[in-house]
Amino acid sequence: MRIAYLHQYFRTPDMSGGTRSYEMARRFVAAGHEVHMITTDESPSEERGWRQWEVEGITVHSLPVTYDNSMSFARRVRAFVHFALVAGRRAGSVRPDLVLATSTPLTIAVPAAVVKWRRRVPVVFEVRDLWPEMPIAVGALRNPVLRWLAVRLERFAYGISERVVALSPGMVAGVERAGVSSAEITLVPNSSDVDVFDVPESQGQSFRAELSWLGDAPLVVYCGTLGHVNSVEWLAELAARVRERSAVQFLVVGRGVGLDTVRETAARLGVLDTTFHVLPPVPKRDVPAILSAATVSCSLFAPIPEMEAN
Repeated sequence: MRIAYLHQYFRTPDMSGGTRSYEMARRFVAAGHEVHMITTDESPSEERGWRQWEVEGITVHSLPVTYDNSMSFARRVRAFVHFALVAGRRAGSVRPDLVLATSTPLTIAVPAAVVKWRRRVPVVFEVRDLWPEMPIAVGALRNPVLRWLAVRLERFAYGISERVVALSPGMVAGVERAGVSSAEITLVPNSSDVDVFDVPESQGQSFRAELSWLGDAPLVVYCGTLGHVNSVEWLAELAARVRERSAVQFLVVGRGVGLDTVRETAARLGVLDTTFHVLPPVPKRDVPAILSAATVSCSLFAPIPEMEAN
């Protein structure tokens, strides 16, 4: 089977960010399928137009579209729309037997629909976040007209799909609330290649040795996006609370729209670059060594009820 896999933010282990699509796609290839990943370039160059390359047997079609989690919501929406308007033609050009579209963003449903109608092929739509519930919950989508349009787009995405894939039971419930029959939903949760994280202790020790401020102190680590929903500044507040009674050090590895808030909070509390440290994101394959160095690793989310579906 030839699969057109639509994911605007495809990442490999040599890049920072989630690699679910990479892991799924390479397994499709191993099972004998032909996979074309339609995506954007992680770091767009001055070159314009589509670039084609291969990784693990996956044919990747990438288009320069500037995007970063630190961009404003409006700028991110423009990036979503730009990609949505051009990706359908590229995906259709590979003459797929199936379209697999993964969100976010929800606008990925637009090129999926284009290919469905032009090539008369089925669509599988994967829900990674419940949109528009999440942007509404965090206050990023306030305009009532845009909210109405976002809800319509959600219904449209489900309506064009022969099958909807959800990543958690809470997301399954959210898709059902949107009117999709449970018989049309498949739960495929996130997973972990545990062998990848079974690294020699020496890797963690080597990483610790690179940090001149660490020594033998306990280390609390957060690796990931610094978004509105993560409230990573809470970790800076925790560092300030314990600094007089503990030698523990805190390390954040990542970037996002909340980076300035995290750094400003840590500076205001007097812990920035003393017991609280921030490093830029690293390739996914470097993360196991960092977690090996940690005494405690964190996954952080703000107390937003809608996030509980994740």
